[in-house]
Amino acid sequence: MVVERDIAGVNFTSVIHHSSYDSIKPEPGLLPHPFHVCILGASRDIGANIAYSFAKAGATSIAICAPPSEIDVSPIPANLQMLSPDLRLLYLPCDLTAPLEVEKFASQVGDVLGHLDVLIYNAGYFGPWETRTASTPHDFSAAIDVNCKGLYLATHFMLPALKKRPEYPPAVISVCSIGMHATGGPGANTAYGVSKLAQCRFLEMLAATEPSIFTAAVHPGNVKTEMGRGIPQNLFDSLPDDVNLCGDFVVWLLKERRMWLSGRYISSNWDVDELVSKKDEIVKHDKLKMRMVF
Repeated sequence: MVVERDIAGVNFTSVIHHSSYDSIKPEPGLLPHPFHVCILGASRDIGANIAYSFAKAGATSIAICAPPSEIDVSPIPANLQMLSPDLRLLYLPCDLTAPLEVEKFASQVGDVLGHLDVLIYNAGYFGPWETRTASTPHDFSAAIDVNCKGLYLATHFMLPALKKRPEYPPAVISVCSIGMHATGGPGANTAYGVSKLAQCRFLEMLAATEPSIFTAAVHPGNVKTEMGRGIPQNLFDSLPDDVNLCGDFVVWLLKERRMWLSGRYISSNWDVDELVSKKDEIVKHDKLKMRMVF
C-alpha cells in the first residue's frame, strides 16, 4: 500500500506507539458511573479488544452485536466477565446492513440500558486484495454497505439512546483506516478506501449537525487481523501494531470529552501527550479534517 506520509499524517506526533503505554492504559474508575458502551463489530481482534479495554476501565454495561453463528461459541462474554465480574453484557445478533435488524438491535439496547454513552462502529469489509478499481461490483457494494451504510444505520437508530443523558456528552466513534489516504500503488483498495473516507466525512458532518455529540474517526494502527489475511503474507507479517492499542487509545479519548478533537481523524499510533500539546495548532488551523488542496 502506497501512502504519502505528509498526506496520511503518519508522523503527526514525533513519538509513535505500536503498543499500549502508561498514558493510555485503562484502569478501574477511569469512566463516569454509569457508563454504557455499544460496540458494533466486536466478535474478534480489534473490536473484542476495545470491549476488553472498556471493561478494564470500569464500564457499567457493554452491548455487542455479532453474527448469529458466533453468539453461542464466542469466548468474548467469558473474557469480559473475567475482566469485570459486575459488568452487564448484551451480546445479540444483528446484520448491520439491514435497517430493520439494526432498528431492532437499537431498541433492545435502549430498553435494557436506558441510555447510551458511546457508540463504536468497528464493523468492516475489506474484500480481495487489488490494485485498481474494485475486483467485482459485489465487493464494492459490500464495502459501502458494511463500512458506510452500516455506520449511518447504527447512528440513526442509536441517536435517541445517545441523547438521553444531556449532562454528559455522548460519543460516536468509527474505527477507520489510514488506507483511506491511499489513491494508487500496490494494494490501494478502491472499495475499502472510498468507504472509509466516507466514514470520516460522515462523522465530521455529524459533529457539525449534532454539536453536543463527540465524534472521531480512529485509525487502529496496522494490526494483524483476520480481515487482513487476504493481503500478501510478507506484508501481513510486517504489520507492527498490537491488537489492544486501539482499545486503550479509545478509552483515553473518551474518559473525558475533548470537544476540540471532535469531527476529526485521529491515529491510535499518535502519542496522546503530544497530541494534547498540539491543541491550539489543531484548533487554529482546523487540522485533522478532509479538505481540498488549492
